[in-house]
Amino acid sequence: MSAPYDPPDPYDPSHPSSEDERRAAFRLLFLCLMATGIGNNMLFAILPPLARELDVAEYWVGAIYTLSAVLFMTMTPIWGALSDRRGRKPFIVFGLSAFSISTLVFAIATWAGENAWIPPLGAIFAMALARALFGSLGSATNPSAQAYVADRTSPAERTEALAGLTAAFGLGAVIGPALAASFVEWLGIAAFMVMISIIVALGAFAVWLYLPEKTPPQVQNRPINPLKQFAFGADPRIFPFMIYGAVIWVTQSLSLSSIAFFIMDRLSLDEAMGLQLSSIALATGAGALIVAQLVVIPAMKATPRLLMTHGAIITVAGSSFMLFASNYGGIVFAYILISFAFGLARSGFVGGASIAVSPEEQGRAAGLTTATAGLGFIIGPVGGLFLFNQLGMFAPYIAAAVLASVAVLIAWFHPGIAKAAEAVKIKPEPRPPL
Repeated sequence: MSAPYDPPDPYDPSHPSSEDERRAAFRLLFLCLMATGIGNNMLFAILPPLARELDVAEYWVGAIYTLSAVLFMTMTPIWGALSDRRGRKPFIVFGLSAFSISTLVFAIATWAGENAWIPPLGAIFAMALARALFGSLGSATNPSAQAYVADRTSPAERTEALAGLTAAFGLGAVIGPALAASFVEWLGIAAFMVMISIIVALGAFAVWLYLPEKTPPQVQNRPINPLKQFAFGADPRIFPFMIYGAVIWVTQSLSLSSIAFFIMDRLSLDEAMGLQLSSIALATGAGALIVAQLVVIPAMKATPRLLMTHGAIITVAGSSFMLFASNYGGIVFAYILISFAFGLARSGFVGGASIAVSPEEQGRAAGLTTATAGLGFIIGPVGGLFLFNQLGMFAPYIAAAVLASVAVLIAWFHPGIAKAAEAVKIKPEPRPPL
């Protein structure tokens, strides 16, 4: 039988935490999410050439992404709700630890497959198991970290603060493919992934030791049934953000899961050159996403509604340009536009959903906005690669342009999104301690 819950001391507004403490805490979370971004996004550069090396069909790669995404979508609302009940820090540590273990399992599966110790499909199934560990357990990190930041920022600060946090994952997306291109040939895929596993494990240990959490959990009776958590997504306050988030994540996953195959087939490249050039394209696109979140958004001081609208419009432009890109430079430019747009759009709907709900609902909202990524990667990779194989290399980008057009209409015309934009103008309230 578990011990009764003993809440920490309540917040004393006469002794708030300092800006230096808050900045150090956010910086630590940034570094940890960057490490997970490295580990997660290197797979988009590694898996397509690896699949062709093992001589398995492209749709098996999509299946790996999709299995992980189903579990990610199912579990993130649960982890967000649990962080409302038990605090943010325990689930940040738990999620980082699970990510480390899943990356290690993936490395072992890769090593076994490359050395023919198990048949190619056996290696693929083992990799799928590793990604299942990430989707089900490693998914605890993101909603808990988002809620941690939301707890400590006013509505006027929140979109920019959450953009900075989610940019960490984007920075990992720059570093991951670049490291993969630089070190995989030297170390091998398996050894490189073991290195990433160790780095993330060290991050989990650092959070456990150094991340302060002095605020008590907001609620003690939050339901953790996933159906009840998803039902919260139908709440009129956040429903338009959930719909928009799902649409924009599908468009992003269509582009992300197809880009390596698109480059190889459009430019008639072999697997080795495909790995190099797709890694560079992925890193460049992720760099554009970071610029959007760390430079453009703070400079714009825009409402969630404007970020969502502009992000969707630029996604239409980038996806359309991909149809006419006949060389590597054109492909990279189109992907830069798509990635930059996603940086604006994601920050807009995540910040808007957080602003729309009350303080005691931040974990639930963070879990649901994070779950939209899972939904995107359920539909996007399998759907995108199916379109790629059946209708040609341009089909995923045509679908992305159409979906982004729908997102423009949602962002600009839905009254719930306009209402959240007005809430940003509220005078900042005193922030709690760490």
